[in-house]
Amino acid sequence: MKFSLSQDFPAGLDRLWEIFGRPDYPQQKYRSLGSSDIRLLLFRVDAEVIDVELERTAPVAWESIPAWARAFLSRRQVMHHRSRWQRVSPVLVEAELDIVPVGRRVSAHGTGSIVQLTPELTRMTLGFVVESDLPVLGARVAGLYAKQVREALRADHAFTLRYLEETARRLA
Repeated sequence: MKFSLSQDFPAGLDRLWEIFGRPDYPQQKYRSLGSSDIRLLLFRVDAEVIDVELERTAPVAWESIPAWARAFLSRRQVMHHRSRWQRVSPVLVEAELDIVPVGRRVSAHGTGSIVQLTPELTRMTLGFVVESDLPVLGARVAGLYAKQVREALRADHAFTLRYLEETARRLA
């Protein structure tokens, strides 16, 4: 299962790099989205790379799960995230992301970029491949997980927009 998305941010790339490079950013983001037990396993930032690896316990959108799939899930799931943001120029970042529910036979791998369109506008474009190696149900499970990942990325984006706005207000 494949999908892609584009999201705009009302900030230049330097500002986004600063936000993504704060260790409190993923913790605040996932806590605001209902996660608990957020554990930063790796958080490395320099001028060219941001590497983040974390695990969190996340709520499962139970109402969006078909009855046949509920037998395989619980209402909370430990998620393992790995992201790598590599600054390749003053206006371009390449991205690689992995989002895997621990103990489940499904995964999402994304690649893409963040491009500064103007000094006050950046666009993130990501393409994901979602796979499940379950016999018979693999394609259906991958489709369900792809839907959950898309919804989570929308919520991440909404949080980041609020975070940008709040930090800008504090700086003003």
